[in-house]
Amino acid sequence: MATLKKVENKKGTAYKIGFMHPETKKWTTKTIHTSYKVALRIKAEIEKDVAYGVIGKMNPELRKIFWSQLKAKYKNYAKRNKSPKTVDREKYILNNFDSFLGSDLPADKITPNTIDRFKENRIKDGASLSTVSIEIRCLRALFNKAVEWGVLRTNPVKGIKLPIIEEISVRFLRVNEIKDLMKVIEEDDNNDFLRLVLAYLNTGARRNELLPPLFTWDNVDFEENKILIHGIKRQTRRYIPMNKALRKVFMELKAMKIQTPFNFKPDFITHKIAKYYKAAEIEGANTHSLRKTFGSLLIQNKKADIYTVSKLLGHASVKTTEKYYIDLIDDNYQTAVDGLDEIL
Repeated sequence: MATLKKVENKKGTAYKIGFMHPETKKWTTKTIHTSYKVALRIKAEIEKDVAYGVIGKMNPELRKIFWSQLKAKYKNYAKRNKSPKTVDREKYILNNFDSFLGSDLPADKITPNTIDRFKENRIKDGASLSTVSIEIRCLRALFNKAVEWGVLRTNPVKGIKLPIIEEISVRFLRVNEIKDLMKVIEEDDNNDFLRLVLAYLNTGARRNELLPPLFTWDNVDFEENKILIHGIKRQTRRYIPMNKALRKVFMELKAMKIQTPFNFKPDFITHKIAKYYKAAEIEGANTHSLRKTFGSLLIQNKKADIYTVSKLLGHASVKTTEKYYIDLIDDNYQTAVDGLDEIL
């Protein structure tokens, strides 16, 4: 018999299912984020699989599963265990794979050659190497689950190499470009958008992280002089201290007695900032450049070390931050070493 226990973690309420693995004879647990009703159903399915002794093997009740069935099963799993943003992204990826396949076919007919051809086809269609890498990782996760569920013997994505991506070049705004951008927005008499841009520059937030429903007045703490950012990745939370410029922005917005600080649609922001960049003759920048500028200014002006910048940006690890700001860090290393001349 399997056990079912309710648990609480960073993602909220979850259910831990425990069972004796029929092959290893070891106690195994799985934690899933779903409703109690669904958890009971999954527990019952696991008990049936344990009784059959089919965990990790081909399930006798699923001798042949088609791609459409496997995709539907995985999408249901994703809805229970992944963020809405990830679910939407994977839905788009799986639709691309559908288009490539052209027709439904048994899942075990999807081979490493199929995946390789899909990868090359996406690159020829103009998809960026980063996008193709994300798509391959999504398919790998799906087929890993298929093997885990016992409906496939092997993962056809196993061994498929991800596209080699060139070193990331960070496009951040220089001080004179920031001034030019501010001037263009001011000339357009768009104070609401100007405050939003200032907020991005002073927080390093991602585009959606300062917009509803992720960001409301509940996220602004004037007493503690900080704001709460709900990360769009991994459902994390981080606090950003308010400097004078950021506090001024929120004080002005609060005085206007508006329902939410920044009531903009994400796509509107993308198109609007592109328009202002063009008017200011700033090339190669986008909304995300404001976030990158926040990090680069802190590092270049030695206002924060790489660890602090990583925490403020909400990166998963310092390695991620180093990847984006390696050139600036190298400059700081040189300056630090040069400083020994004054000591020795």
